[in-house]
Amino acid sequence: MNCTRRLASLALGILGFGSFAFPQYYPGMGRPVPGAVGDEPLATFTGPVQEIDKKMLRIKVEDSNVLQFVCDRKTQFLDGDKKIKPTDIKPGDQVLVESKRFRNGELEAIHVRLQHPKTS
Repeated sequence: MNCTRRLASLALGILGFGSFAFPQYYPGMGRPVPGAVGDEPLATFTGPVQEIDKKMLRIKVEDSNVLQFVCDRKTQFLDGDKKIKPTDIKPGDQVLVESKRFRNGELEAIHVRLQHPKTS
């Protein structure tokens, strides 16, 4: 009986110690990991829209590069301070996109702001 209690205590001790190390190997579990993708400031890109739908936005940036952004229900589409629908933005419209990077490397559009040409 005494031996069984010792083995049970040892097993619980090992399991308890293992739970402290668990978040080190699985960063999504437990406390946030410093320097994780979610901690980065938003990156800003501007350019004309090449293609847009509910789930994706492509813009042409400097040097003829095309960037693709993932759009989801959290993405806000704005014209000044006014919220607009993604369908209000057409190919060729100039936009400013504030984004962050997913862990898999894809860019997530957080804010898409319609830019108007300056009139002189």
